[in-house]
Amino acid sequence: MTARRRSAGRGGKGGYEPPTRVKLREAQVLERLLEGQTQQQIATAEGISQAAVSKIARRIEERLLADVAYKVERQRARQTMRLEFVYQQAIRAWQDSKQDVQRRRQRKTDRGDGDGVTTAEVMSENRHGDPRYLDEARKALTDLRKVWGVDAPERVSIDTSVHYASMTDEALEAELVRHVQLLQPRALDPNVLLALPINNQEPTNETE
Repeated sequence: MTARRRSAGRGGKGGYEPPTRVKLREAQVLERLLEGQTQQQIATAEGISQAAVSKIARRIEERLLADVAYKVERQRARQTMRLEFVYQQAIRAWQDSKQDVQRRRQRKTDRGDGDGVTTAEVMSENRHGDPRYLDEARKALTDLRKVWGVDAPERVSIDTSVHYASMTDEALEAELVRHVQLLQPRALDPNVLLALPINNQEPTNETE
């Protein structure tokens, strides 16, 4: 008579531990992590190694991430169905707004003897559709692209109208010297600054 094979489990001696005990330990580790305890503190309290606590924490995080990702995808699918319904309804309403409209009216003709003849007329009006429905359809498509993250990136506008673009090399050099003076007013030798041309003017000695 062969012995019954035990189901696979995690942890414990020989690599086996009952699933119920594994789940209980995971719940205890999660509770302690939420309380802000370190892995070493949890390991001491649970009587296991810090490496075991790290594996349990990683296993919990992976399971939670998978659950969150699944819920996000379900929510995205739900929003997609709703937006597609809005789009279809808007297009259907636009199509209906293009249908010809028949109007009935009665016209009374006076024959001059005080008595008249009433004539019924049927008029047909051609309509081109209400553009407001198309605008609602466009908004639904825009929201649908946002849900799936397929919007085109915004264009970056590079403004070349700054005053530096039109400055000459001499003016740029003078501007650079001015900024250096503002940042480090005492770090530069005054003689070096005076030797640099500023706006094509000859250097002057202010000490004279």
